[in-house]
Amino acid sequence: MTSRMTSIAIRGFVVVSLAVFTLGGYGCGGNNDSAHLVGQFTASNTPSALHLVKLVPQSNNGTRVVVQAVVYGPDTALDMYTFAFDVKIGDTTVLGYVPNSAVAGNALQAFAGQSITAIAGPDAADPTHIVVSVSKLGGGLGNGVAGASAVALSLSFDVLKEGTSTLAIAAAPAPSVLDSQGGAIGAITFDSANGTVTAISTGGGGY
Repeated sequence: MTSRMTSIAIRGFVVVSLAVFTLGGYGCGGNNDSAHLVGQFTASNTPSALHLVKLVPQSNNGTRVVVQAVVYGPDTALDMYTFAFDVKIGDTTVLGYVPNSAVAGNALQAFAGQSITAIAGPDAADPTHIVVSVSKLGGGLGNGVAGASAVALSLSFDVLKEGTSTLAIAAAPAPSVLDSQGGAIGAITFDSANGTVTAISTGGGGY
């Protein structure tokens, strides 16, 4: 196992532990202020390009915003096996990650004997960083991108109060897509420009 993969495994363990401890408390109780909030994610202005990984909106419903990390193709020669990166929240008083909301997309395809796992959660040392890992398990080869784009995973966030927060793929620690041998695929790049989540109040209220 390479040092990079060991680091991912250690950080992944922290993520799982944090998700277990935070699940019970997040979003519980009555927050009447948030009942009239609406959130929306706007992607960065970075244009789509071959081999780029970028955060794009999937959906928004009230306070809940769902964001996808997509990789642009086509390139069927890629040997993608693991996505490893952090998503940075600019203002955690405005925006919070929803524990256990990571869902793997179609970018990684399970071949015979393989499975796919997606985990995400706050970094213990910096809660503005959501540590993300999407990986094949079971050995074997990775896969490429057959179409114009593919979804690595989706993540959900809740707006907590009126305001704005940036949301971006963090530049450090260095994001990467690893091949089936554990090496970084140099052709794949990551958009580090900020997207923006805006939370507005729709008015109303009362008990």
